[in-house]
Amino acid sequence: MAISTSSPASPAHLRLSPPPPSLLSSLPSPPPPPLPLSHGLLPLRALAASSAAAAGDPRAAHAVAVKSGALCASSSSSPDARAANAAMCAYLRAGRLADARAVFDRMPARDAASYSALISGHARLGSNAAAAAELLARMRLDDALAPTEYTFVGLLTACARRGNPRLGSQVHALAAKSGHCSCPGPGPGSLLVDNALLGMYVKCGRLGDALRAFDGMECRDVSSWNAVLAGLVELGRHEEAFELFGEMRASGVRADRFSLSPLLTAAAEGFGLPEGEAVHALSLKSGLETDLSVGNALIGFYAEHGGSVEDVVSVFQGMPVKDVISWTGLLNGYMEFGQVDMALDVFDRMPQRNFVTYNAVLTGFCQNKEGVRVTFAKKAGLRGLGLFRQMVEDGLEISDVTVTGALNACAIAADRKVSEQVHAFVIKCGCGSTPWIDAALIDMCIKCGRSGDAHLLFEQWRHQESFHIAWNSLLLACVRDGEYEKALSTFLQMFRSSVVEFMDEFMLTAALGVCGALGFAEVGKQMHSLAAKSGLLYACGVGNAIISMYGKCGELDDAVNFFERMTCRELVSWNAIITAHLLHHQGEEILNIWGQMERLGIRPDSITFLLLISACSHTRSDSTDRCRELFCFMSSKYGIEPAMEHYAAFVNVLGCWGQFDEAEHLIGGMPFKPGALVWRSLLDSCSKRPNLIVRKRAMKHLLALEPHDPSTYVLTSNLFSESARWQSSETTRLEMREKGMRKIPARSWTFHDSAVHSFFARDRSHPQSRDIYAGLDVLILECIKAGYEPDTSFVLHDVAEYQKRHFLMYHSVKLATMYGLLMAGPGRPVRVVKNIRMCGDCHSFLEHASAATGKVISVRDSSGFHVFRGGKCSCRE
Repeated sequence: MAISTSSPASPAHLRLSPPPPSLLSSLPSPPPPPLPLSHGLLPLRALAASSAAAAGDPRAAHAVAVKSGALCASSSSSPDARAANAAMCAYLRAGRLADARAVFDRMPARDAASYSALISGHARLGSNAAAAAELLARMRLDDALAPTEYTFVGLLTACARRGNPRLGSQVHALAAKSGHCSCPGPGPGSLLVDNALLGMYVKCGRLGDALRAFDGMECRDVSSWNAVLAGLVELGRHEEAFELFGEMRASGVRADRFSLSPLLTAAAEGFGLPEGEAVHALSLKSGLETDLSVGNALIGFYAEHGGSVEDVVSVFQGMPVKDVISWTGLLNGYMEFGQVDMALDVFDRMPQRNFVTYNAVLTGFCQNKEGVRVTFAKKAGLRGLGLFRQMVEDGLEISDVTVTGALNACAIAADRKVSEQVHAFVIKCGCGSTPWIDAALIDMCIKCGRSGDAHLLFEQWRHQESFHIAWNSLLLACVRDGEYEKALSTFLQMFRSSVVEFMDEFMLTAALGVCGALGFAEVGKQMHSLAAKSGLLYACGVGNAIISMYGKCGELDDAVNFFERMTCRELVSWNAIITAHLLHHQGEEILNIWGQMERLGIRPDSITFLLLISACSHTRSDSTDRCRELFCFMSSKYGIEPAMEHYAAFVNVLGCWGQFDEAEHLIGGMPFKPGALVWRSLLDSCSKRPNLIVRKRAMKHLLALEPHDPSTYVLTSNLFSESARWQSSETTRLEMREKGMRKIPARSWTFHDSAVHSFFARDRSHPQSRDIYAGLDVLILECIKAGYEPDTSFVLHDVAEYQKRHFLMYHSVKLATMYGLLMAGPGRPVRVVKNIRMCGDCHSFLEHASAATGKVISVRDSSGFHVFRGGKCSCRE
């Protein structure tokens, strides 16, 4: 429900929401019971002295009470509780409950105010609700006193703060019986008691009882509405909260700061910018925008839904009074928008900090690790760990959030030794075992190379209700390490171990990602069906994963069909469908999709532009002009500064179309030092448009930047081999082995009977290897008859020609394809996945094999899909 208001145009946005006021804080604190009229005569001078003393040192009030004889049972004067009550209240205001109880126990005469004050003190100082209940029983039995409205308010507050709804219900019954509440009750009751009753039920999680009590109230004030409003928001019933607020305004009750704060929380969590802006406008109209709690809530809201960090800054600057929550909110806003340096500047300028502030910085470091930028990510992790160390040294409170943030920072830093130290600290400091801490520990161990410790932690998992969190951690760890078959095995094991009821969006998304990485369309389709049955099909994350899975499995039509049926598309959805087309080298189609995005007003991000620029390498005609246009649009039209990845993609496009001079000129004009990614991209483009001079130059820079990367040594060795410099090639490979580096072996796999069948070059480990080799020999002869000529230039070893031919014939992709041909039924395509780029000879062979067998052969390598049909390949290379 939108809030109608005639406030000025769009209020300044801002983002940063502190925790909303607690449910109890929305109700006024129970007023201290008034001192009753005495049935004896206490000198007015003594009473005045007692009241004045109560405002200062509580012992002074105690002394007045003793001097007046109020604590002396043998006093000749009539007992009067007023001075003793003043002394007891003074101790309670000072937080000295034991001293207050001692005064209470020595009072010769007590009245209802005595009991009410002590009960309220127990509630405010966090005592067990049973202590307040015991005082009520003593009040009714020993002194035969009837509870007052203040007594009930104190009792209900104690039940709320200690989470004791059972005792609260009993107090409710007693209040109704004595006529102190109107829900239900014989009379109008007390509004104070009714509001305390609402607060108790809401705080104890019994919103249904609170709503029934609210409906039965004859009189309501703003506190009554606020209590129910806060309860609805806390339970995520945001639409009902806005509807209730509409009823509140219609009844003529004026909103206060405790009304607007939960509404902003509801707008942030359940609605979005329009509703939040309406609440902001209402705060301006009612003059509450200067209130501290409303300002803090606005900061939090705009941090979630603001268009930019300026929305957050605008609200912050307009606040006349700021506290640590305000500053922490501003810091969090900068972190949310990725402006880490500005956030740290705010941190340095803060007049006061608490552990929540440190947690915000720690969490911000983890959130802003910038994904693929490993160096920056590690730096962010180390900065986070430095902050955690500072918190420990300063003696600040270490919460579960702090520990989780420190473990995440350690995982980002990926330092094994540091991870062991942090792990030891967590154990030593006695941090409680929670699902979040244990999951973060598993994740940290995996990312820091301690997979054995991670599995040991998993075996000791104690949180049955969150068992899927540990499964997710192990599953994602396998995906991150590239162990997709192990990841699939882990998921299937989990699936069969009756934890299907824990299947959530994240787990299903991870499983779909594994199917896509393997290219396992059969299991991917089963996951699609499972998503439909579990009601998760139209969750944005799952839908995007389904598009990605179909795209990576070669089912482009299925990916497009699902995308077109999606009821809710986000930018990730568009990026996923573009990626699917990019894998199939459909550059023109991608540019058409981009035109559609522009017409619909969908704002791209840096990933979108990376995909669009890369698509210009796969068009039928030279599209370098379009690529230049897109590259310029990034910053000029959308304010996205090109990163290293964008320059690398642009260089690859220029190289693919033979414009090497411009590519090198672009590299020379980069605003930062070109990284290995850029030179590797230039080197890769030389495979499509051979240029030995450029290739050597790129290799030289690559060796200087990545002297410890095994792939760099392999590329260097291959370059020497192609130039017939066999001795230099062997020396390079020997140096690589001496440094403990190993080349990632080429591997291909295909699917049959819901299993993955993997092959390496000249691999004879498969149970059906004899049939595979025999069939491949026959197929090779058929292809040679049809014009296939083995190209031994792709064998980079100094061996005889007949040995080169032998090496060439049994590459992994040929073995996997042959197995697929043997197992594929009539009309079924053969699907093969290869972990590196397919060599030119295998490409030529598969073209002839598709014509000779009449089969469609789909191969996905590191460059994308090659669909061989009738002697032609879809990549047109």
